[in-house]
Parts: sequence; structure tokens; C-alpha cells
Amino acid sequence: VVWSTKPQDTAKQRLIVRNFRVLVLQRTFELSCKGAGKMSVSPEDDLELEKTGDDDEELTESDSEEEEDTDDEDEDAEDEDLGALTENQRRLLYIIACYTKPSLADQDKSEWIRRNALIVLIYEAIVGGDPDNRKPPVLEYDYAPSSQLIEGRRVWVNVPHEGNSDVDYLCEEGLVQVLKMASDLHSSITAYQVTDKGQQLVDRLSKIDKGPVNELVYAPGTKNLMMVTWQMDEEVTDGTGGTFHLVDQTAPGGYEYQSSITETEDVSYVSSAYIPLCLRQGGRPTLSNAHRAHESAAGESQVKDVLDEVITLNSVSIIVSEFMPYGANNMVTTNDNLGSQQRVQGGLFTPSVETDKVATKLFIKPGMTKVDILDYSLSNHVNFEAEINEPEEGGIVQIEQFGISLNASGACFYGMQIEAVQDRIRDGISLDQLSRVLVDVQSDSSVVVDTIVTKHQLDLEKLIFRDDEENRTKVKLIVANEIVPHLLAEEYMDKGEYENELRQVIGDTKTAFDISEHDVLIFGEEGLMLVGPNSRHHEPLLCSYLEVMNIDIFTRQFYARLFFEVDFVRSMKGRVFNADSDPDTV
Repeated sequence: VVWSTKPQDTAKQRLIVRNFRVLVLQRTFELSCKGAGKMSVSPEDDLELEKTGDDDEELTESDSEEEEDTDDEDEDAEDEDLGALTENQRRLLYIIACYTKPSLADQDKSEWIRRNALIVLIYEAIVGGDPDNRKPPVLEYDYAPSSQLIEGRRVWVNVPHEGNSDVDYLCEEGLVQVLKMASDLHSSITAYQVTDKGQQLVDRLSKIDKGPVNELVYAPGTKNLMMVTWQMDEEVTDGTGGTFHLVDQTAPGGYEYQSSITETEDVSYVSSAYIPLCLRQGGRPTLSNAHRAHESAAGESQVKDVLDEVITLNSVSIIVSEFMPYGANNMVTTNDNLGSQQRVQGGLFTPSVETDKVATKLFIKPGMTKVDILDYSLSNHVNFEAEINEPEEGGIVQIEQFGISLNASGACFYGMQIEAVQDRIRDGISLDQLSRVLVDVQSDSSVVVDTIVTKHQLDLEKLIFRDDEENRTKVKLIVANEIVPHLLAEEYMDKGEYENELRQVIGDTKTAFDISEHDVLIFGEEGLMLVGPNSRHHEPLLCSYLEVMNIDIFTRQFYARLFFEVDFVRSMKGRVFNADSDPDTV
């Protein structure tokens, strides 16, 4: 007899055992009667045995039905959990399950997937994997460029915020667990692992969900997982000096391709300089490029994905801010570099550095910035317009002009009024498009201000940001006269499509407030958004808030750099003390 341990077979086995006991009792009774001279069993006894067997059979069948009902309820509960997940969430759970494994014994190491690697895999699932052999999309998400910290440097990455939201949902449902770990760069690392509950759902997934994922995560024709690796180019410091690769590491020279996740997409737009009135101290008003808004519609767009527009803004102004070591003497030098006191103020500026100081001619590459002074005080502040004349590729049209306000307190503001993005003139600006514009504002503002500040300030920036000063963190303020759709503040924090849209421009959302019947203020990790007809009235308070936030960011970066140096000195101390044991130590 082959004895089964499956739950569904237990009831049948119990029935067999009880019937066997009845037969044994009946046979024993017959033998005892034979020894006493009696050859048969009385009809009453036979009937009693049959009734006993029938009762046992009814009991076992009832128990069997109860156990089967319990099993069916468990299966229905699992099917219900599986049905509650969307197709994207099921496939995302399977991707995490492919790369993670809990420890089965005390000595075994559990396997987790890093957050950055998961973001790369989600992005590749959106675009279809290998650029030379694109497949149908595995996941249906939008993505937007965001500055991420990778190996101690800031890099622009196309982050799928909807995918991150679904990962958070899987964690809330107990299907995925999160690990937080400190790194030697004094930053935290986030990793994920599928739970036992999540693995049970993964085992029940159909081939419809597993098939496309398998084509993405496994090397073609093998069962070797594609591992995500990072390759940094130290010579490029504009936020694009590194690439992610997906590699089959099981054998040398295995299958490999480069991810396009670090390739930010440009859009055509027209902007005008914008400086809040609270920062102005006289002078002429900023000029408007509204008459050139139609030129944006004639330009091309590099966006490959079909964008799902959930939120749009009308009459949008962008203010990007940062803290820079400044003082009265530095401000005097800055005004001198700008020619604020000269008869012809401003002029053209370039980030190029001339080495031949006595040559007759200068040869400058395209990409100069035109500066016009608005107002200044010699040792306190300067406000000016900056027009970027950077050549663009692929038919992109960008009329980029923003206002810059530098103060002796260290507060630096870079403002821009959006006149048009692609075919949207002033109104109906989607947050997907706005996120692409913010990349240019953050990058180009660093280039402009670095050409006019003192060398001592640049050296301090390089020291604090570890030679990554071009990609230093800035805080964003987005002000709009109207948001569509207009909802209560708590309705934007829905952990769904509205919140995912907001994350594209202000980072992970924290909280939101209704500051009036028509005005909403939303706080994010990378900035804040104020929308409503009365939003401009709150700019003085918000600019002060931005200044405090920037000082906090700079202070954190200072101490992170200090701790890094302490660790370096500690390691060098150990090498010096161990020099006698190994001559090659120092």
C-alpha cells in the first residue's frame, strides 16, 4: 500500500482503516463461533455490524467533506488574494521572487534585491529589455527622470514611480518585506525579499504572467539570471557619467546589454525669466517670451513612452533653490565678475577655462550664456536674467531663459515661467513633461552660477560634494494658478495615480494641506508644490522655507563628508600600524 500524506487523501485513508477494523471484528467473531460449535452469525449481529459500518462510513464521509471544505476555503482565500492584485503587481511580485530567497537554515544567507537594481529591472520591463532586440512591454508604467544617489554620486535615472508605489503596496500586504542597511558611504540601502505568503501566490501564477517575465530576467536560451551592474565614468560629471548593464555572470563573456535608464529624454519648451517679487529690490521687470510660445509646437520630443496624464497645471512657475557658501566679500566679487557697476553690464559667459593668457584669439565652443543685470547691491545681492544658448540635438527647440537671485546669506534662487511645452501653450502643462524641463533647469543653473562665483566657492563645493558639485541637490518649488483636477488636499494623497504623478516633480510625497478653499500646498522629499489663484501671495514665506531646507541639506552633506574623511583616516591609521607585517601596506 502506498500511503499518501496529501491532505485531500487523509479522509479516504481514514475510511479504509475503519472499514478494515469492522472486517477484522467480524472475522474474529466468526472464528470464535466456530470454536464453540456455531457456524454462523446471527442476523441481528450481522445487521448491527452493518449499521456500525454505515455509521463509520457516514462519519468519515462527513469528516472528509469538512476537510475538503477547509481546503477549498484556503484555496479560495489564496485565489482571492491573487485576484486582488493587478497584472502589473503580479508580474512585479514574480520579478522580486526570481531574485530573492529566504534562508532555509541558520547558517544559510538570505538573498535580497537592492532597490536600484529593482528600479532598473522595472524600467527594462517597461521599454522591452535589450535595445537591439526589443520585446513587448512586460509592465505598463510611466517613468520620469529623477536624481538618484548611486555609489556616492548623483545620477539622473528614469524612475518608474508607479512601479515603486506597487512595491510599497506589496509590502503593505505582507507579500514583500523591506530591509534597511547602512553603507560605508554613510547612506542607507534599501532591499526587498518575497515573503512566504508572497511565494505561495507566486507558485499559483499562470504562464501568462511568468512567461514575459522569464524572457526579461533570464539570459536567452538559459536559466541564468541577468544581474544588474553599475559602471561609472569618472571623467563625465554632468549626471550622465555612468551606465547600468544587465549581465549574465555565470560564464565569462556571457550575454550582456546596456540599459537606457540613465538617458534622460528632452522635450521642446519656451520659458521666460521669473524672480518672485519678494526677492526684487527695484530695477526693470523681467522680459517675457510669450510671443515665442508657438515655436515649441514645431520642436520634436524624445519621449518614447506614451504618457498617462492625470494632473495638469495652468500658468506654471518653477523656482529651484540651493545654498552656496557666500558672504559680503564673495558678493562683491560676484558683482564685479558680472560687471554690475560697469557702463555695459552683463554680457556673454562660458564655462570654458582659458589657459593661453597672451594669445591674440580665443576659440570658444557653442553654448554661451547671455546675462542681463536687473538690480543689485554691491555686498548684499544681485538679480539678473540668464539666457542659455546651448545647441540641441534631434530637432529639439528649447528657448531657455530664467531669472537668478544670489544673496550674501547663501540663498540662491533660479526661477522660470513656463510659456509652452510641446503644443501646450501656458496652460495644460502635464507633470510628465514638467519633470523633463526640471532636469534642464537643475543642470543648467549649476553651469551658469559656477561661471560667475569665486574659485574659493567652487573649491568648497568640490570638497563638500566630493567632486560631484555639478549634480548637487537642489530644492524645487512649483507654483501654479490652477491645478486640474482641483481636489481636496487629502484626495491627492491617495497612494495611487494622483500621488504617483506628484512624485515625478517633487519626489516622494509627505503631506498636503488645504490652506484656503482654492489653494493646496503639497510637500515632497525634493520640494513642494503650491497651486491655486492665491498662490503667489505666499511666495515670501515659501522662499524663506526653501532657504532653511537648503541649509539643512548642505549641513547634512557636510557631516557626511566629514564622517567619510574620518573613516579614511582611521583606515590609513590601521595600515600605518601594520606596515611592519606587510611592506606593501603603505
